[in-house]
Amino acid sequence: MTRRRLFLIVRIAAWAAVGACVVVFARRLDWDQVIHSFEGVDLGLAVAATAIGVPCVLMQGLRWSSLVRAVRKVSRFTPVAAMYVGQAASALLPMRAGEAVRTELLARATGIGRATALGTVALDHSVNGVVMFAFAALLPALLPVPRWMAAAVWVGMAGALGLVFVLLRLSRHPESIPNGRVASVVARARSGLMAARNPTAVAQAAGFSALSWLCEIAVTLLTLAAFHLPHDLPHAMAVIFGVNLALIIPSPPASLGNFELGAGTALVAFGGPTEHAAAFAIGLHAVQLLPNLLMGGIMLGVVRRPAPRPAAPPVGAQEA
Repeated sequence: MTRRRLFLIVRIAAWAAVGACVVVFARRLDWDQVIHSFEGVDLGLAVAATAIGVPCVLMQGLRWSSLVRAVRKVSRFTPVAAMYVGQAASALLPMRAGEAVRTELLARATGIGRATALGTVALDHSVNGVVMFAFAALLPALLPVPRWMAAAVWVGMAGALGLVFVLLRLSRHPESIPNGRVASVVARARSGLMAARNPTAVAQAAGFSALSWLCEIAVTLLTLAAFHLPHDLPHAMAVIFGVNLALIIPSPPASLGNFELGAGTALVAFGGPTEHAAAFAIGLHAVQLLPNLLMGGIMLGVVRRPAPRPAAPPVGAQEA
């Protein structure tokens, strides 16, 4: 069995498992109450939450640009625009393929090699993961959480820190790269990991990551308030962590099913009403998707132009 076929089987199995969980969850719902929850939504708060989604992705783009600029001095706006387009692409493509889209767009717009761009994306996710789990680590201190969630937080923190350590080691020590196909891929991506050796770039990325998570918390708080659910910091953080935990599973376009399952389960785990939790999960997903699709369409024209090539020397000019 080829690796591609095995990967396809695993992906289909993951989708089937998520679909089964969503079906089981949906069958237990009183959909009349779900619809009633939508009828009572505070539209003003929902619009405000949607608007905050724009600077939220902006902070994510600035986080990535801090790492990209440690590799090559490019305009900060280029990685930001690529991030917006990548987020919009993830709403239309499965398996969060927007990550590949933003990598390709950055390479085309700046002339950075694709492997180098991929290295910056890997480091970007690592820094963001550490900051996310640092926020999540506060959750058990703010709210009595299930043991499995507390364990997941600390295991995730350890995993994120371990990944950062590995990337830092690869960026400094070529002899630590394994042999074989992995060696060739990592060797080409090493230049994109150079930012891990730049404390200023990593600190800037971590700062923008923290700002982006604060925006995420604000969006979640406003959406919880719009649906007349408990809208304090612990509940918002629980929802965000539940969503990101569910997104680890291979997902269909726009993470449909995964997102709702993570957000709804987090609220139900803390005693929230099931029907209101389901309505909120659907509403929060829409609140996050709308600004991504809008800004992605606007930014597409900025990053789809290839990087200018250097002018050819005049005919007959001597080579240096």
